[in-house]
Amino acid sequence: MRDVTIYGEGSIICAGCLITVNVTIHEFVILNLGCTVGHDTEIGAYSSLMLSVNVSGEVEIGEGVYVGTGAKIINRLSIGEGTIVGAGAVVTGSLPACCTAVGIPAKPIKYHKV
Repeated sequence: MRDVTIYGEGSIICAGCLITVNVTIHEFVILNLGCTVGHDTEIGAYSSLMLSVNVSGEVEIGEGVYVGTGAKIINRLSIGEGTIVGAGAVVTGSLPACCTAVGIPAKPIKYHKV
């Protein structure tokens, strides 16, 4: 079993965050207040998880992803680089790169450049 690995510099993990096992956090990541990160998850560089985001196990979050307040991401999914997940969204399927996804379940509503 591996511990949590935080690469590089500039990452911020705020109070009340729970991070389980085999989690990799790349440089310049923000985990805002009260986030939970499940086992075997990787969070790409320059990503931001706002207040009370819940990430289940075996999730891959790409570089430069923004996850809004209170969003939930269920097990075994990937979030493509540069994607924005709206506040309160529930991600039940993998999301492509460079989109904005909102709702329950979260669906892409637009695509953009990184």
